[in-house]
Amino acid sequence: MQAAEVELSELSVTGEGRGGGLYDRGGALGPVSGYVATRSTVATKTDTPIVETAQSISVISRKQIEDQNPLSINQALRYTPSVTTEQRGGAGSTRLEQFYIRGFSAPLFLDGMALPGSRDASPSIDPFRLERVDIIKGPASVLYGQSGPGGIVNFVSKLPQFVNHGEIFAQTGSYSQARGGFDIGGPVGDGSGTLADQFAYRVVGLGWNADGPAQTTKVERFFINPSVTWRPDADTSLTVIGNYQRDPFSGFYGGVPAVGTLFPRNFGNGVVGRLPADFYDGDRNFERSDRTQASISYIFDHRFNENVRVHSAGRYLRTEGDYASVYTSFDDINNGPFTSGPILTRSKGGTRVGIDAYTTDNNVVANFDTGFIAHTALVGVDHRTFETNTFSGPFPSAPSLNLLAPNYDMNIAFPAFTSESRIKAEQTGVYFQDQLKFDHLVLTLGGRYDWARSSGPTRTIATGAVAQQDVPAEAFTGRASLLYLFDSGIAPYVSYSEAFEPIVSGRIFDSAFGSAGRIPDPIKSNQYEAGIKYQPPGTDILLTAAAFDIRRSNATNTDPNNPGFVLQTGEVGVQGVEFEARANVTENLSLVGGVSFLDIRNTKDITNTRNALTGAQVPLVGRSPVQVPDSTASAFVDYRFTSGPLIGLGIGGGVRYLGPSWGDPANTFKVPSSVLLDAVLSYDMRYLDDSLKGFSVQVNAQNLLDEYYVTGCFQYSGCYLGLPRTVYGTLRYRW
Repeated sequence: MQAAEVELSELSVTGEGRGGGLYDRGGALGPVSGYVATRSTVATKTDTPIVETAQSISVISRKQIEDQNPLSINQALRYTPSVTTEQRGGAGSTRLEQFYIRGFSAPLFLDGMALPGSRDASPSIDPFRLERVDIIKGPASVLYGQSGPGGIVNFVSKLPQFVNHGEIFAQTGSYSQARGGFDIGGPVGDGSGTLADQFAYRVVGLGWNADGPAQTTKVERFFINPSVTWRPDADTSLTVIGNYQRDPFSGFYGGVPAVGTLFPRNFGNGVVGRLPADFYDGDRNFERSDRTQASISYIFDHRFNENVRVHSAGRYLRTEGDYASVYTSFDDINNGPFTSGPILTRSKGGTRVGIDAYTTDNNVVANFDTGFIAHTALVGVDHRTFETNTFSGPFPSAPSLNLLAPNYDMNIAFPAFTSESRIKAEQTGVYFQDQLKFDHLVLTLGGRYDWARSSGPTRTIATGAVAQQDVPAEAFTGRASLLYLFDSGIAPYVSYSEAFEPIVSGRIFDSAFGSAGRIPDPIKSNQYEAGIKYQPPGTDILLTAAAFDIRRSNATNTDPNNPGFVLQTGEVGVQGVEFEARANVTENLSLVGGVSFLDIRNTKDITNTRNALTGAQVPLVGRSPVQVPDSTASAFVDYRFTSGPLIGLGIGGGVRYLGPSWGDPANTFKVPSSVLLDAVLSYDMRYLDDSLKGFSVQVNAQNLLDEYYVTGCFQYSGCYLGLPRTVYGTLRYRW
């Protein structure tokens, strides 16, 4: 009897009674075998096969993360089609999770709940904390509330398992890297049938100290992530997760001018060329990026019977950020876009930000039949409250930097804060969804209604004057899709989905409201997508292709005739196609690859931007946003020798192509394309000696050929350099 109870305890709460456990290996929230996930909750919040989900989904597995050895989320997403990362360059990728999906900034979720995005205090998620990363592409407001049109990224935490396991690793390499971590857990009891057998624990921790990719900068991090699961029976599970993380230093966030990176610069004294890949435009005594984050969360699942399941999750998160920087002045362009010489003009500034974030998500899933139609119905309600306290100030000029003899130890005074704002952003949403299945046909219908509000005072410190903000918003969003799953594993589909984003400031001039104007409507987005998925029966292969058309409308711009008011006329359109392949081809060969093509343009706008070459004002209509490449392609392969004289050896590598992107709003120059190579070599040391069982070594090289490249620009004075060649060696022990 006891043995049977122990066996049951190793199973997670099952999904909707029509599949394996959500948290089991191969489950919709569980560990992924190799590189190929077959199930995910990210698009439906139900345990649904990816091949039956009528929207593009990418899942980055734990194995892919370990093989590629990304040190940040930006690096972990490099091999995902239609996702472009490192907008702030390689040096800035360790500070914030900032990237685009299908041309738009992507909101972040952890365990299905939104993370706040207030830049200098935004929480950062280390890849070592995660079991997997699930990405849905296209609008997703029906299930997640306010979000952009490109899609969302959901991080899935490592959770306790009822099997003893352990891992420790140490890593060193480029930039004086010293990084190590541990992941230990298992059942609390010994299988004797006591209360302790209902509990399992897991503790994940990491320490990191290195030089930053830019001169004089540093990266430091440590976190501890304990969790415990109570599973009184096979139908009930409660997990509590804690996290504490310190990032005293987070590399470098500044940019560099286009002249000196994309274009040669005449530095004077006969020196003509480009800035080094580790160039730093700041001051080591002024630079500061000190962040602390702590959270406590719970995840509760209960299955009443084979047909009804309830899910509830909640989190409280506190983050504090202290930021200061001396950076290339945007006014440098006033001297002409092709300014040369040794002097770089700079500005300075900073913020101090604190965030309290409360999030919760609760839903019920029911499976039932009406005649010949099988239903998976979802009804839920979620809520988020993000309270942000921000001290900010002016961004005055700072002493210039001599590029031929840079002085990074100037005595630069920090400008006093001039304002304090306390803003509370709230959102409550009620959502429903029904997945109707008749034979091979799957119809999904969903809708959601949201109530959002942004309110709070902004105080001018010098005078004590207070300006109140109170901006309510309501929106309905919907989705519909149709998919047909052939016996051959081919699944064509069409889908329509919507998203909304509340506007938190500004008023539209409207004579009916007098001089006060009216509050702008939320920004709306919609997407039409048609695609095909293919999962050959009996294989661990998933191929997907999609074509999509996205429209983002109701964007605001300042009214040139009525300063202080806005015009709600902006619209951006994106048409694109993408392809992704994930395969565990054999027991020892895995691969992932993808291609995407985007055509993104401002399709409606009455405002202008400045042409830096001529000084003339030019319309934005027809021009493309900056930092969005028109094409990307990537492929990564890992091969392990399982027999012969090379048994235990693993070799792998990847290639990443980043297409050209526009470098300024007026589209006067382009950032050229780049091709980057990565490589990995590993060895299972048990094949060297039986006493070394559990030990492995791995060497990763990123940008193997040391390509000098720019990841993107937003104007002539703001470009961002990619990382040069980096090499890391890892020693790992598992038991």
